[in-house]
Amino acid sequence: MNATVTNLDIKPEIKPRHMSMPFEQIDTPYFFAGNALLSTFFAALSSTFPAGEGEFIASVRLYRDKVKDPLLQEQIRGFIGQEGHHSRQHQRANEVLRDLGLDAVALDKHLESYIARRVHKHSPKFRLATTVGMEHLTAILAEHILTYPEIVETLSEPVKDLLYWHAVEEIEHKAVAFDTFMSIENDQKYLRRMMVWATLFFIHRISWYMGKLLWQQKKLPSWSDIKGFAGFMFGKKGMFTGITKNYLDFYKKGFHPWDHENRDLIERWKTEFYREEQDVGAQRAAEKTKSA
Repeated sequence: MNATVTNLDIKPEIKPRHMSMPFEQIDTPYFFAGNALLSTFFAALSSTFPAGEGEFIASVRLYRDKVKDPLLQEQIRGFIGQEGHHSRQHQRANEVLRDLGLDAVALDKHLESYIARRVHKHSPKFRLATTVGMEHLTAILAEHILTYPEIVETLSEPVKDLLYWHAVEEIEHKAVAFDTFMSIENDQKYLRRMMVWATLFFIHRISWYMGKLLWQQKKLPSWSDIKGFAGFMFGKKGMFTGITKNYLDFYKKGFHPWDHENRDLIERWKTEFYREEQDVGAQRAAEKTKSA
């Protein structure tokens, strides 16, 4: 591992893409293979993004004016733009899920209220370090999904497209919060401690919200639901078994997010999963060019 690598050496373009998926096509609360546990897992995950990514943006902005490197400043702008678009699309998805009986909107409001009550009790260092931890989790989950896209093949199409797009942008900006923190605080031991906190918070929050969604449905998972969920999480290409090594790398001395060099997945998304008809930003740019 080369501890001197930074995202100033490996710097894919951090391009905010204004996407819009046809979430109205989701016609069942069990939108992932008819499996109640898998569907509520992804609904719970989606419910955390609007408020959660809002806090990620806020925590980076606390340090933005202290960053002197112009390239990192540019990457921060891209990070904020991407996270803002993610929040808006997940809000739209959550509204559709609510109408189908999975009230992800209520869970988003619950998390938003939690953050509002507690966030100002914590130091900027705590807040940004938490963001660094969460960004590592989302980046390694994103890498796994784009490496093995077949594991989500039976997801409802608009949710799958949302997931792929979100994943590629998490990879593109995976080092921004880390580099911002290290450029000012330069305290990797603190980051390692906060990674433990971020992990426990993530697992607790998703598990709790899954339970709330199942309760809303008055749904007791079937044995088939349980087997499908266990296989997805802990099977040969399981979500959690597949990210263990990359997760643990964070605790190595001198770790940097781009030690996981996976820019090929960005190109894979562009060639295999990108849908031009969903790229509202590209369509608007093309229209401006035509009218110019």
